[in-house]
Amino acid sequence: MTIVTAGRLREAAELLGIRDRASQSEIRARYSELVKEWHPDVSQKDPMESHEMMIRLREAYTLLIGYCMNQPVSFRLDDLEKGLGQNPAGYWMDRFGDDPIWG
Repeated sequence: MTIVTAGRLREAAELLGIRDRASQSEIRARYSELVKEWHPDVSQKDPMESHEMMIRLREAYTLLIGYCMNQPVSFRLDDLEKGLGQNPAGYWMDRFGDDPIWG
């Protein structure tokens, strides 16, 4: 079992080129872009370097998506109405604002 720390999450985000905030869709899109660049079958880089980078990218992606997917989401009517009435940035800040990685 991998221990998730703020430092490991930040390193994973940096590896994928994610600055301060990203949705799951944005994380997936960035991962997909990097796979197209680094996959040994298509990369013009050294095969061993490409292989190692793919391992690191996959670990980073898995860590970030796992973190995002395990955050509780409220389905209380008041919270839903509040969240749906806000702009996306406001909703994200209310949901993750105090989080050491995404806040």
